[in-house]
This record gives sequence, C-alpha cells and structure tokens, in this order.
Amino acid sequence: MAMRSSDWFQQPSRVDDTPAPLLDPQPCWYSEPLFWQDVLTVQLWQMFAGTYRGVDQPSHRLTEQVPGLESQEPEPHSSGVEPCTKDALVLSPLEPSHRSPAGSQEGSTRPGMAEGGMLPRVAQVPARRDCHFMKPIDWDPEDFKDAWRPDFLPWHSRKLVTPYRMERKRTLKHGEPVLSIAVSSFMRHAFTCGRGGVKVWCLVGQVVEDRLPVSHLRVQTHRAYLRTCLVSSDSTTMLTGGHNLAGVSVWDLMASSLHVRDELPCAALTCQALAAKLEDKLAFAGFTDGTIRIWDLRNQHVVRDLPGPTNGAKSIAVKGQNIWMGGLDACLRCWDLRNAGEPQEYQFESQIISLSPSPQEDWVLVGTANGQQWLQPTRGGQKYMVGCKDSTILGLKFSPFGQWWVSVGMDNLVSIYSMPTGSMVFQVPETSSVMCCDVSSNNRLIVTGSRDHASVYQITY
Repeated sequence: MAMRSSDWFQQPSRVDDTPAPLLDPQPCWYSEPLFWQDVLTVQLWQMFAGTYRGVDQPSHRLTEQVPGLESQEPEPHSSGVEPCTKDALVLSPLEPSHRSPAGSQEGSTRPGMAEGGMLPRVAQVPARRDCHFMKPIDWDPEDFKDAWRPDFLPWHSRKLVTPYRMERKRTLKHGEPVLSIAVSSFMRHAFTCGRGGVKVWCLVGQVVEDRLPVSHLRVQTHRAYLRTCLVSSDSTTMLTGGHNLAGVSVWDLMASSLHVRDELPCAALTCQALAAKLEDKLAFAGFTDGTIRIWDLRNQHVVRDLPGPTNGAKSIAVKGQNIWMGGLDACLRCWDLRNAGEPQEYQFESQIISLSPSPQEDWVLVGTANGQQWLQPTRGGQKYMVGCKDSTILGLKFSPFGQWWVSVGMDNLVSIYSMPTGSMVFQVPETSSVMCCDVSSNNRLIVTGSRDHASVYQITY
C-alpha cells in the first residue's frame, strides 16, 4: 500500500531508538526549535537556500502560552532591545527561548544609506514564544513536495482543484490595522505590516491567539509610517515602503539576523504598492503622486520612472514583460518594459483598488471600489466581469496555480472564487473589514489582515 513520505518517519525504529540528527532549515534569525520533521523537506531546503548546518537536538514541535496583551502603540520594551540613537538602525537579538540554547545575534548596518551613514531607523523587537495549546496547522511534507520538483507540471498536482473548505487555525494579534500581509509556507512565517512596522510570526505550534511575534521591525523615523510590504516569491527578501522614509527597504530574510540589506531611493515619495520581477532582478513601487519607479536590485539604481496621474498607482502588478497599474482615477494602465512608449489604457466604472495577475494564463484580475471583479486580457481584448460584491474590494490574490482566487473587502467576508467563470465557492465571515490577503506558495494557506489582527486559514481540497 502506498504511503505518504511523512508516514515512514512515524514508524518505530528497529535498530536504534536514538533520533538521527537533522539539518536546520529554519531562518538563522529564528531561535526557536526546528520546525521541519521530514528528511525530504530538509533536502529540498538545502537546494532552495543553499545552506547546510548540523544540529544536535531532534526536531520537535514547540508549545506555547500567552501571558498578556500587547500594546497597540509602539513603546519601548524593557528586555532585549538596545536603546535607539537618533539615526541608528537597531536590530536587537531575539531573546533566547527556555527551550533553545542561549545566544545572541547582532544586527548589522550598511553605510551611506541615510543621514549619519545609517539606514532608516527601524528596530527589531524580541518577543517571548509562550502560548496555549490548540490544534496546529498541518505541515505535512507532502504539501511541499510537488511544487519544488524539477519535473513538476501543474496539472499533475491534486492541489489544483478548487478548495472544498477552509478553517481558521490561528489569529495573529497585530494590535493595529494590518495594511499589508504576506506568508511564506516554506519558511512557515507570516509578515503583518501596520503603520508602526512589520511583525514576524512563526506559524508552527499549537496556538489559537498569538499575541507575541517572533520579531517586530519598528519604524523609528519621526512622522514616518509604513503602508505596504512584499515578500519575494523565493522567500529570501522582503520589501517595505511607506511615508516619509528615505526609500524602500530591502530586508535580507536569509541572513544571520534580520536587517536591511539595501535601500532603494525614493525620498519625498509615499509608497503604497510594491512588486518584484526576480528573474530580471527588478523591484517596482507605486507612489501616491502616480509615479511607478523601477530599480535594479543588483545595484539599487533607478532604472526608469513611469509617470501617471495623482493617486493613479493604488495597486501595481507585473505580468510577463508588462507592468500594470490601477488607481483612483478608474483607469487601468499597462506599460511594456521593453520600450519607453506610452501605456495602454483601459477605463473602468469605478476606482481600481486591487490587482492580481494570473500565474498561468493571460489575465489580470481587477477589483474595484463598487465591488466588481473583472478579468482583463493581458494581450488585449474585451474584459469581462467575474463577480460582484456588495461593497468595496480591498484585496485580491490568485492561488499559485491560478485555479481560484481569494477576495476581501469591506463586506467583512473572505470569499473564494473559481476560474474561469468567477463562481463563488464559499465565504467565511470576519469580525471587521478585511484589508489585505495572501495565499501561500504551497496552495494550502490563506492569510488575511483586518482592523487589529490577521487570520491564518488552512485550505482543504
């Protein structure tokens, strides 16, 4: 009888009961115990991250308890945080857990990025990992195997079918409105972005409400705030942008400690949307003045500025060799990155709030303020409506294989729609308006951001 790869490691050993040492695939900046439980997944991580480091202890799931609430306003923490100087980027070490060896990790800065030779002032605040039991997220390695096989073809996977249901597994108590959110199923972390900074959450363990993140990357610059974040598709880099900052920050998620690796200059501009094209080493940002700026990630140089109307760059998306922009002027614009010509324009009935490109087909999904959802052909042609909600759509995201998408907005609902007709599969209620969403690369998790918290859902097919 066929067995899942994880089942082999649940059989009792006939030779030696001593657990064999496993490699450590977790981010170096995360000090909790291992969260991988399968040799296949560890080997995949080696190919993915190019890292190899032995550990002495066997892997096991962590258990946690919640001691108290977290303040909604940024405030100094009494332990583990170095005092912030006026122009310093402070990256305090994560506080060692009582379940892991003690140790410290120091942050690093790069010169020449801001006044005084420092990067923008953002502090990494440590947090204890204590919470109470609940049924954990199912991290079966089979859910990760297919998408990383070199010979993988999308139609070979059972994960392409439309979701049957989804179950809320965890609530992340961010403490302020979650403006942008990202999830990495390979690293098993979620990233919630509010005005005060980005909080990093571990998704391993038995937790119903998580109030204490692994790290809190605070904005320290006076009168500055964040508006958006983006984790790259390979989970190695995070971009953050906002108001009154010197630039878009490029965070290194593979380093020994979370730190800003580079700064993409955009002084005096307010960033409200981010995108990336990793194969060409390009990063994109949309600003409130309507400009889209393109940087080369290899040298942080500005490649090109694409001008647009004020508030015209509310959302941006990269599809092939085109960059799409939608905004409050109800116009969808498309530039060809291979030339410097004028953009193609497509007029809509209402303001464009969110965009999501199809990963498999030639479509861009458009969400508008009047609740309509449209599929716009990327090669030209007539758009068509694929669903309508009762209120403003604030976020859209296609699944990794493009067979369905998630839609959130001011109707307090998380809605799942199937391709290509836009039939609604099911809806899950939230307690307030849902401002953003993301889908994990393994097609198994949906994360949403709301008024003061984020929700983590697991999908069943």
